[in-house]
Amino acid sequence: MSIVGKDIIKEFGEPPVRVLHGLNFSIASGEFVSISGRSGSGKSTLLYIISTLDDPSQGSISIDGRNFAELDAAEVHRFRNEEVGFIFQFHYLLEELTALENILLPARNLGRDEELKPRALELMERFEIPNKTNSFPKQMSGGEQQRVAIARALLLKPRYIFADEPTGNLDSHNALKVMETLREVNTDMGTTILLVTHEEDFSKMADREILLRDGLIVDERQEMKL
Repeated sequence: MSIVGKDIIKEFGEPPVRVLHGLNFSIASGEFVSISGRSGSGKSTLLYIISTLDDPSQGSISIDGRNFAELDAAEVHRFRNEEVGFIFQFHYLLEELTALENILLPARNLGRDEELKPRALELMERFEIPNKTNSFPKQMSGGEQQRVAIARALLLKPRYIFADEPTGNLDSHNALKVMETLREVNTDMGTTILLVTHEEDFSKMADREILLRDGLIVDERQEMKL
């Protein structure tokens, strides 16, 4: 298994309020898994723990056999930079940069922007936004901005994509386009994707659904691939 969670507990505040109650799960390499549930069920909290953006109060996350509680900060930072792409509800594009420059940001941080420029242009072509190369975020639609964010997340060919409500601010047409893009990335590139969504139709586009209720896994429904 690629990702294994053991007895994951998360508490906030003082006195502590428990929001995740001893979760156990495994996610295979190349799977597309949705984490669904009502608001307040613990979806985003669980995603942030799996993606190493947050630590569990108790329990452990292992990815490819590495227990992240045992890694130092430099190793965790390297994992996030080289193996992970993050997509959030808001695109977090820099307004002063063009679409192409935004996509190349992860490469610029590594001094590889010129080397990876052809890949950035290829991703723009793939996601049907090649005419937006020199456009600034305010000159693009919400769906186009989110596709730029997805291209940015994929630039370094990460093994994992963690997406937190990536369609939350989009209309139905653009939301479906983003979901189809994620499905395509999973199928064509073998990228492991974890998607948090409250949309039932979108959760069913994943291979498997983990349903949370009040911080507990209450059901996992196997879905057929589209």
